[in-house]
Amino acid sequence: MDPVMNDRPLTFGEKERQCEWHFHDIVNRYGQLWHISTPGNLTETLFVEDEDFQFAVSNSAISAAESGLAIFTDQIMGNHIHTLGGGTKSQCTDYLERFTYRLEKYNSRRGRFLNLSQFRCDNPIEITTLDMIRNEIVYINRNGYLVNPYHTPFSYPWGSGSCYFNHSIHADQGTPYKAVPFKIKRFLCHRRTLDMPAGYRYGNGMILPDSYARYQDGERLFRDAHQYFYLLTRNYEAYSEEAKRLGDAILLTDEEIYPVAKMLAWRDHKVKQPSLLPSEAKIVVARTLRSDYHATPNQIRRVLGLPKEIIQQLFPPQE
Repeated sequence: MDPVMNDRPLTFGEKERQCEWHFHDIVNRYGQLWHISTPGNLTETLFVEDEDFQFAVSNSAISAAESGLAIFTDQIMGNHIHTLGGGTKSQCTDYLERFTYRLEKYNSRRGRFLNLSQFRCDNPIEITTLDMIRNEIVYINRNGYLVNPYHTPFSYPWGSGSCYFNHSIHADQGTPYKAVPFKIKRFLCHRRTLDMPAGYRYGNGMILPDSYARYQDGERLFRDAHQYFYLLTRNYEAYSEEAKRLGDAILLTDEEIYPVAKMLAWRDHKVKQPSLLPSEAKIVVARTLRSDYHATPNQIRRVLGLPKEIIQQLFPPQE
């Protein structure tokens, strides 16, 4: 139901003031807010199998508990992570250092020796306004949807983004962390002290995101579920500048690439459909899609209808 005041629904302005109050309340309770992001364009693939992602989700929860950082949302990608947390800047640093330490231990135990020198965030983004934190939450939560076409932002399992306005998943599930077998705790924590916050729960091979993320506080920063969904489904251009600023490997689905190609065809060549572009113009659009929007060669081939041989000439496979 909509929030009410004096037995009536809140007006737009009242909802906005309520969100502003919640924003300042969160800062008062948890401290300054930060977007911690490691650069996806500089780091090799870190997480491949489900077990890798499960470990990374648990690692985020444990590192946050140890550092005292409050997580409002986080997302584990194949070669980087996004975390929106509340606390001091030093707690952000401590969180990521602990995450990296366990990741090195995890990889070493599997005979993997990955270069983690770029897995860092020297300058987390300080979040100072309501509009800014809304944008950062939505940007983080839509990442899994962009890289995995078999998921929506409400189903991507590797992080707490799917908790937002998805209350059907918050059933009483999993095992209280204190009841988890000692062997599993040692595997997750890589240290002698194995205690965690009382509310943590374990299930599906990991500490469950809805047991460690303050997603309820995050939801209160939006007027309602409709506003969140609207921001979540805005087109790619709304977030492209932030992605470039963070060093993200910007990835689009075919459904998002096509409108971009259509826009470029009309803006630069006054042609309504990408498939109707002359060959020379298709090559220009192809290069723009690749350089500015990180479309894959196969996506470009499908959207523009270019022959495979031309695509290989334009974008030779990397050695």
